[in-house]
Amino acid sequence: MLRDAEIPVLRGFLKPSGEATEWKQNVFSAAEKGPVLQSLFDQDFEAVLRSPQVLDLLGGGDCSDGEAIDAILERLVLAYLNDGTEEDKADREIALLALVVASLHIFVQSNWTGPHVTIHVPELLPPALLSSLTEPGALTSALLGRRLLDGESVYSLVWNPFLLLARVLLVNCAIKLDSLQTFLQTLGGAFDDLTCNEV
Repeated sequence: MLRDAEIPVLRGFLKPSGEATEWKQNVFSAAEKGPVLQSLFDQDFEAVLRSPQVLDLLGGGDCSDGEAIDAILERLVLAYLNDGTEEDKADREIALLALVVASLHIFVQSNWTGPHVTIHVPELLPPALLSSLTEPGALTSALLGRRLLDGESVYSLVWNPFLLLARVLLVNCAIKLDSLQTFLQTLGGAFDDLTCNEV
């Protein structure tokens, strides 16, 4: 199933021939992965980020003082992948696939193309992490500070930095996503070329 999901997600649409009909009958009706993939193909990226799977993935866990945000996110992702049964793993990897794509789309939509998005990074992060970042702008500074490009800091007016979340999934956790290697190689290469300095 993962291979069958990867190609249409990379393409960004379902072929109108038999693929769209097959997905409506078999994939979108599946309890766990169906609604997330349906939202992704409906281009409702905020619904993907607000889905129970993504909130479950990002909502738990403890944070120690001084731990980097990307390290916390990586730990949450790896715990999410390892907590389920072998049957759950495919659905969890599909949720991660949808999360990466939605995060990149929301980042581009927030900073380049519009329209305005209503979801913000703090809505997705664990309360324990947010409790240590109470100053105005502290979370954005911490997120952007983790993304240095060739020694240069990220453009200071970047808004809604979902790029860090996508980076953690594409780069830091790639080794654990063995079923999504086609997706990771394709999108990971494109991600390496994406720089926020040009926002």
